Amino acid sequence: MTHGKDRREAKRISYLCEVECEGDGIARTATRINDISMTGAFIDSMTVYSPRTKITLRFRVKDIPIETAAEVRYSIPQIGMGVQFLDLKPRHMAALESLIEGKPLVLPPDSEPDPHTVQSNAPDLLRGNFAIVSMFDIIQMIENNKLGGALGVTSPAANGEILFDNGQIVGAQSRAAWGIDALKSFLDVTEGSFEFRRADADYPRTIEATSNMSLMLDLLRVKEEEAAMSER
Repeated sequence: MTHGKDRREAKRISYLCEVECEGDGIARTATRINDISMTGAFIDSMTVYSPRTKITLRFRVKDIPIETAAEVRYSIPQIGMGVQFLDLKPRHMAALESLIEGKPLVLPPDSEPDPHTVQSNAPDLLRGNFAIVSMFDIIQMIENNKLGGALGVTSPAANGEILFDNGQIVGAQSRAAWGIDALKSFLDVTEGSFEFRRADADYPRTIEATSNMSLMLDLLRVKEEEAAMSER
């Protein structure tokens, strides 16, 4: 069996993005890609399919919507599965090469418009629950794809939304709290559901930050310091 060898022939990089999986007799599942190459990807998923299962994948690279048939090559229960792409189009291969090799994105001049662009650009871009993906991972996905819109969260720890412009956090609201105070409450979210709706709205900026991860880590440190002070 040469699956392990085959998986290592193409250069792979860490890349987090939402992906939809579906197939004959398989309900549509929204989860995430963990790493990717020109020939396949590893998908984080609590639900996995048997090797040789044929599925359809939908995801985005460099703002290019990709839909391709794929075959499950191996699976690890409750962790994820490795898949091999079967019918990537030239424009999809160009987007992957640009991502993986760090080259400028140059689409083939005869590229046909992707028939699934309208579907992929629908307002509901990302939907799921925190049993599969963490709050930090969702924010990183949005930042990596430079998306604008609102991330709605329903959870015992926080109930509201985080606002993004070009992938950066610009505002937050949770129950009666706004801005930084609201964003702090989202740090405690470990259960519940989320839905990201893409929008070009010009949100009022109540949070200033150049990096989402630096902002969230700074807030974590502040919360820890506040907890330590309250224990004294």
